[in-house]
Amino acid sequence: MITELRTFLVAGQLENFAATAERIGLTQSAISAQIRRLEQDFGYALFERTGRSVRLSRAGVVAMEQAREIVARYERMRDIARNEAIKGDLEIGVASAGYASLLAMAMEEFLKVFSEVHFSVTVDREQALLARLAEGGLDMAIMARPEAHLMQNLEWRLLHAQPYVLAVPQSTGPLPWRHILQTYPLIRYACRSFAGDKVDAFLKAQNLTVHDIAQTEEIGLILDMVAKEAGVAIVPFFSNLSGHENIRFISIPEFVEKKEVGVVMARKKKSIALKKFLEFLTDFGR
Repeated sequence: MITELRTFLVAGQLENFAATAERIGLTQSAISAQIRRLEQDFGYALFERTGRSVRLSRAGVVAMEQAREIVARYERMRDIARNEAIKGDLEIGVASAGYASLLAMAMEEFLKVFSEVHFSVTVDREQALLARLAEGGLDMAIMARPEAHLMQNLEWRLLHAQPYVLAVPQSTGPLPWRHILQTYPLIRYACRSFAGDKVDAFLKAQNLTVHDIAQTEEIGLILDMVAKEAGVAIVPFFSNLSGHENIRFISIPEFVEKKEVGVVMARKKKSIALKKFLEFLTDFGR
């Protein structure tokens, strides 16, 4: 069934069985047969079919996320017999508490397989983390994509892109996002970080006049204030936010730019432990 799930992941990304067949190296009928086997096992359609075109169904979108996790876990099982060979210390930097949940999930799964690796985690400003990376004091740092060019000895890898959304108290009526921003106080995502200035630029581009009452880089503090109905906020959205009590998240179609979150590392040869942990981070960052 892992073979079928791998095929499903490619087909779900391309939404084209002919292109999937070409990429995998099978016939289109073989691809269709694999997808049908999955649909028969699951009891629901993964794709909506119209003539020769296909697109993911609502259930298929959810299944894609779970399939990624299943395939990733299967791949990690190959490492169980070799886990004793991977050991040592990993120095990880985190630029915002908002990335802590991603790091924690990846570390939890990683340590189930590679228990001889020890983590040391530092939370600091982006510039400070970049300085430590350049000096060799960190193995990697999780942060928003730096606006300025990195030093030649550093490289950037994207983990995921977060859309900006409007966070409002549950009690807020079903009003357009623009009306909400002009009516309620704004808790501003501080522009001192690499990504925070995107909010300021968007508000200016939309010619919106808002009433600021506070600014901070800490997403947790912003959401606590919104939950207590102190105001509203524009924040980058990631999956863990959806469970926050007393808060609704409203999409802003006009805010097309996204916050790119990834890792910065030295270009030098990386340890096996670091390479393996990067695989786990990439899986959870999708």
